[in-house]
Amino acid sequence: MKKYAVFLSLTDNYAYLFNALLNSIELFGVGVYADVVVIHDASVSDEYQKFILEKAKSMETNVIFIPVISLPEDKDLNKVLTVKYYRYKIMAEYGPRYESICFIDTDIFLASGILEYFKIAANTDLIVGVNDNVIRQYRNDPKRGTCPSWAKDKKPFFDSELWDGKFICNTPLFIDPSKYGHVLQDVFRHKSQLGMDNTWPFTGDLETMNLVFNKHRMKNNMLVLASHLWTNVHYSIYRTSLLVKHMTLGDHIKMADEVSFRNKFLFMSETQEHVRAFHGRDWTNEKNENRIKTHNIPKLLTQMEGNYDNSSARKRIAVFELVQAYFLYLQYNCYISLDDLKSIIPIRDINYLQKKREQLSSQISKFGNIKRA
Repeated sequence: MKKYAVFLSLTDNYAYLFNALLNSIELFGVGVYADVVVIHDASVSDEYQKFILEKAKSMETNVIFIPVISLPEDKDLNKVLTVKYYRYKIMAEYGPRYESICFIDTDIFLASGILEYFKIAANTDLIVGVNDNVIRQYRNDPKRGTCPSWAKDKKPFFDSELWDGKFICNTPLFIDPSKYGHVLQDVFRHKSQLGMDNTWPFTGDLETMNLVFNKHRMKNNMLVLASHLWTNVHYSIYRTSLLVKHMTLGDHIKMADEVSFRNKFLFMSETQEHVRAFHGRDWTNEKNENRIKTHNIPKLLTQMEGNYDNSSARKRIAVFELVQAYFLYLQYNCYISLDDLKSIIPIRDINYLQKKREQLSSQISKFGNIKRA
């Protein structure tokens, strides 16, 4: 057992995304100091688990599968929400054997090591989270909007209005379960108990987690990381000042931070900040890809920057293809290949991924000279 652990939830339709995440964990040496704990439902077959465990024998990363055993009261949760909520319960119960843990969504893949954040969570009272690029002003009057309430009696969750300037993604989050396991358990206990009014018509585990963290006054002990370097929510990596570029340093160059950036493999923003991870944003079919290029990115950038002109569109598409190429590098050119995996489990849009692999082969080759330790 390692000192730290990465916790994630998995259903069968996310297997190809987990494949990229697991390869990135191995590529950047996270498996040297952290186990990978996979919380899964019955759709993740024994055959698939045996395949991953066998492959992991030749890797530094230790993979542990933990099945979700649902309570009768949770029979109405769909399979995705089941594993998402039960991960809080399992992290609270299984997590204290580690000095600290990180939990992360399965459609994120790393672009660096993460050891320093494990150490912060283990050696301080801080929780390390990532900004979701939004601010919540919670009301205590349903007529005024954005009022979290108890699902049964509609009573407001908070006694007074609350402004939350640290609304965080629940991925990645670094936390010490020995200190805060009771909070994680409380997130699990609040599943399906909280509702929102029509101005914010969903709860889900992300909103539930932030509400419960506020209930326990945890935002006072929270270190917040920049979303454009971790999750790229709202497509922030495509903003003019934050466009991403790839760098590979030569063997003659030493690195000041060898633990986080082993293999001399870097993604950097135009403002020279190190990009630490990418959120997959499941674009794995032609329709979704085109919509992201032609609708989502232009719309959101117009809102953020005031314009989206043709002179910058080409560069932004190049960034999109660079991130795609890295994802496909992790899928096919790293430790566990989708070519091997597809015989074990159905891979969503496998033909699309193979087609993109051919189209972006020159981009993927940029990563091919990396020495995998």
